[in-house]
Amino acid sequence: MVSFRNLTIRQKITLILMGTTSVAVLAACLIFYALVTNQYRQSYYNDLGSLAKVVGVNCHAALVFNVAEDAEKMLSSLSYHPSIISAQVHTESGVLFADYRSKEVATAGIEMPTTAPGLFRIQQELVLDGSKIGIITLVDDMRTLQAFNRLATIIAAVVVAMVLAFTFLLAARLREIIARPISELETLSRRVTEEQDYSLRAVKYGDDEVGNLVEAFNRMLLQIEERNAELLGSEHRFRTLVNQAVDAFSLHDEEGRFIDANQRACENLGYNREELLTMNLADVEMDLDRDRYREKYWQALAEEDPLTTEALHRSKNGDIFPVEVRMGLLELGEQRYVMALSRDISERLQVAEEKRQLENQLQQAHKMESIGTLAGGIAHDFNNILSPIFGYLELALLRGQDDAVKTYLQHVLKAANRARGLVQQILTFSRQEVQRQAPIEMDVIVKEALKLLRATIPANIEIVQEIDPNCGLVLANPTQIHQILMNLCTNAYYAMRETGGELGVTLKPVEFSGELVENVNLKPGLYLRLDVRDNGSGMDDEALSKIFDPFFSTKPMGDGTGLGLSVVHGIVKNHGGSITVESKLEQGTIFHVFLPVAPAAVVHVEEGIAVPEISQASNEHILLVDDEKEVVSMEKEMLSSFGYEVTACTCPEDALQLFRKQPQLFDLVITDMTMPKITGDQLAQEILTLRADMPVILCTGFSEKINKDKAKAMGIKEYVVKPFDMQDFVALVRKVLSAGNRGD
Repeated sequence: MVSFRNLTIRQKITLILMGTTSVAVLAACLIFYALVTNQYRQSYYNDLGSLAKVVGVNCHAALVFNVAEDAEKMLSSLSYHPSIISAQVHTESGVLFADYRSKEVATAGIEMPTTAPGLFRIQQELVLDGSKIGIITLVDDMRTLQAFNRLATIIAAVVVAMVLAFTFLLAARLREIIARPISELETLSRRVTEEQDYSLRAVKYGDDEVGNLVEAFNRMLLQIEERNAELLGSEHRFRTLVNQAVDAFSLHDEEGRFIDANQRACENLGYNREELLTMNLADVEMDLDRDRYREKYWQALAEEDPLTTEALHRSKNGDIFPVEVRMGLLELGEQRYVMALSRDISERLQVAEEKRQLENQLQQAHKMESIGTLAGGIAHDFNNILSPIFGYLELALLRGQDDAVKTYLQHVLKAANRARGLVQQILTFSRQEVQRQAPIEMDVIVKEALKLLRATIPANIEIVQEIDPNCGLVLANPTQIHQILMNLCTNAYYAMRETGGELGVTLKPVEFSGELVENVNLKPGLYLRLDVRDNGSGMDDEALSKIFDPFFSTKPMGDGTGLGLSVVHGIVKNHGGSITVESKLEQGTIFHVFLPVAPAAVVHVEEGIAVPEISQASNEHILLVDDEKEVVSMEKEMLSSFGYEVTACTCPEDALQLFRKQPQLFDLVITDMTMPKITGDQLAQEILTLRADMPVILCTGFSEKINKDKAKAMGIKEYVVKPFDMQDFVALVRKVLSAGNRGD
C-alpha cells in the first residue's frame, strides 16, 4: 500500500483539498440538517399541539351537551391534514366520546395503535371554566416531517456534491499553479542528472514561493554550470599535463585494476586507454600476480611514505623494459586508490652500463699508461746497459784471433740480442717503440700465419678460418700483425692442448657508427675485425681483468713470460685499434681485434736508407756526449777503431763549454738524450745556435719527450735507438759526415 508521503504533490493536494472540504461540508451539512430538521420538527410538533387544542375547544360544546355527532364532525375536519391518521375524544372518565380515522386506515381496516414506531401521538386536556371535561388524542404518521427530512437530505447532498465539484476544480487549479512548476522542476532535474547539461533552465510562472523556488533552482544551475565549466577546464588542464608528462601515470584500486592512465602509459605499454581500463597491473608487470598485489604494494604503502621500486613491464607486443615506479595512496571521497608514476629507465641503465664500461676502460688505460711509463724507464736503463755490451762484444769479435773465443763471444751476442728483443717487446707494449708502418693486405698475412701454425699445432686441434679476401688494407707493420696472430693463436692452442678442439679465425670488415659496442670505444669508421676463438678451458672474471697486464699469465711457471698479450695490446693500440676478450670457464675464449682500414688511395713508401760501405775516416773530429761512462768509453773506442778522432764528455755542460770555445774544431756531435741538467735535444739546440751547419746524431735508450720526427724538425740529422749494431752505427756516422762534406 502506497503511503501518503510517497504520493505525488498533485495527489496530495487533491486528497488534502477533497478530504478537508468533504469533512467540512459534511460536518456543516449535518449540523445544518440537524438544526433545520429539529426546528422543523419542533414547529411541526407545536402545530400539532395547536391543532389539537383548537379541535378540542371546538368539541367543548359537544362534550357539555353530550352530542357525540358534533364532536365527530369536528374531528372529521382533520381529513385536511393527511398526516393525522386518527383522533379520539374521551370524556373525563375516560370513555371514548368521538373517534376519527383517515380513509387509508379506515379502508384497510387496520386497528391503529396509539403508540408505534414512526407515529407521533399528542394528547391535550379539554378544560372548561377551569374544570377538565375531557381529553383529545391525535395520532400523526409524520409523513410531512419525513418528506421534509428527505428534501433536506437531498438539498444537503446537492450542496455537498456541488462543494466537492468546486473543490475538485479548485484542487485542479492548485495543481496547475503549484504542482506543475514543481513537476517541471523534477523533470528538469532528472534531465540535468542524466544528460549532465547544466545550461537547461526552468520556466518561472509567477513571483510566489514556487516562482522563487524556480528562480533559486535556476541560479543553482547557473552556479553549477559555471563551476562545472571551471572543473572541466581544470580537468582538461590536468589531463593535458598528465598526458604530456614524461612519466607514465596510472591509478589502481585495491585489487590492482586500472582506474585511469595517461597517454604516456598507453604509449609505453602499447595499449589504448580503453584496453588498459579493463586490465590489471599484474597483466603488465612481470613477477606479479593478483594475489601478491596487496602484499607487495597496497599493504606496504602509507600516505606519508610513498614507495619507490623498480620492476619489469611487458608491453602489448611482448617487449620487456625496466621501469622505476613511485607509488602513493590517494583518497578520492571515501575511496582509496594507488597512484603510480612509472619511468622507463632502459636508457638510464644503458647509460650507466656504458659509463661503467668506459670507467673500466679508463681504469685499464690508466693502468696500462702507468705500466707503460714504468716499462719505458726500465727499457731506457736496460738499453744503456746493453749498449756497451753490444759494443765491446762486436769490438772483441772484430779484433779477436782465437776462433774458440769468437764462438763464445757469438753465443754471448745471441743472448744479448734476445735481451734486446725483450726490451723491444716492452717498448712495444708501452706503445713507445716506433715501427715502420705501410698499407698491407691483412688477409694475406693471416693466411700465411695460419699455414705456419698448422705445421706446429697438433692434429687434434682443427683450424677453421673465415677470411674475407676483399677486406681492404690497413696501415700497419707486417711483422707486428704476424706477432698479434701468432700470440693469440698460440694462447688458443695452449687452452686446448690436452682435450683438443676448434681454433677459429675470422677476418671481415665492419662499419663502426660510434656507439659503444662490445666494450669498444673507437672513432666512427670502417675497421677490420679479427676474431680468434677457441673452445678450451676458458678464464674466470679475475683472470679476464688482468689478461693484458705485463708478466701476468695463467700458464705454469716456465711456460710463458706473461708479455705476449701485453705486447699484442700495445701493438693494437699503437695501430689506432682496440682489442677485447670474452671468456667463460669450460666454454672457451674469443679475442676481438679492431684495426682501422686505410683509405685505398693511401700508399706510403719510405725511401730506404742507403748504407754506405764502412771505410776508414779521414781524420774527422767527433764530439761524443753521454752521462754513462761505460757507454762513452765503448763508443769512443768503437769510433776510434775506424780512424775517427773522438773527444768524449760525460757532462753535457762541459761539452757545451768546449764547443763554445772551438765550434769549428768538430765535424760531428753525437749526444745522448737523457742526461742530467741539460738533455740531448737542449744541447743540440745550443750547438745549432752556435753553428747551424753542425751535424748532430741524437741517441736514446728511451724517451717520451722526443722521437725521430721531432728530432728531424729541430735540425738533428739522425735519431738512433740504443742498443745498436756497431756496423749500422758506424755506417750511419759515415753517412752523416759524408752528407755534411757534400753540403747536403
